[in-house]
Amino acid sequence: MTTAIIGTGGIGSAIARQLASGGESLQLSSADKQSAQRLAAAIGGTAVVAVGNRSALQGADAVILALRFSVLKTVIDEVADALGDKSLVVPSNPVGVDAQGKVVRLLPKGQSSGVIVARWLPTGARLAMAFGTMSVNLFDSSSNRSPEPAVLFYATDDDRAGEEVERLIRTAGFEPLQVGGIEQSSRLEVGGDLHDLVVGPVEARSMIRGK
Repeated sequence: MTTAIIGTGGIGSAIARQLASGGESLQLSSADKQSAQRLAAAIGGTAVVAVGNRSALQGADAVILALRFSVLKTVIDEVADALGDKSLVVPSNPVGVDAQGKVVRLLPKGQSSGVIVARWLPTGARLAMAFGTMSVNLFDSSSNRSPEPAVLFYATDDDRAGEEVERLIRTAGFEPLQVGGIEQSSRLEVGGDLHDLVVGPVEARSMIRGK
């Protein structure tokens, strides 16, 4: 299977490395071409650098937009008509850095990033919010945990997107668990009750039921 990853910063690179280690073929695109080329070279033959964002989608089964939330809509507008029925996975957290260097939330309290992203997409787009539930270092260290895999939570309203994101999560070395629909994605974000947790399936299910 082939996944397009747009964005090769910290989280995009971490996702690419883990997917490639699980056997996924990757088509990479980034505003920083050198970053994408270095990542592809480090991964090896299963990763190629696309000419641009739209070309990265050609032949891909799924698309991961591993981008800062502040630029996400611009890239969605660029590739929207090329998405077709591909599953779109968004790990972006709605945070930024203010003038004092402090991390700040970019959306009003209580507003889910998944709901906002869904509004930016064309009708019929298959969206899942996933892979942004852990910081980069935690994501890398928790992949392929043994004997019990760590859970990666996800949120979606689309069954086919759910099936695809579960496949990707398992390929990356985690156990997938749906927390609910897109409106529940705030639980996965920085500041959410399920963010930066390394838990097994039994504990994860009890946390979802207990909310």
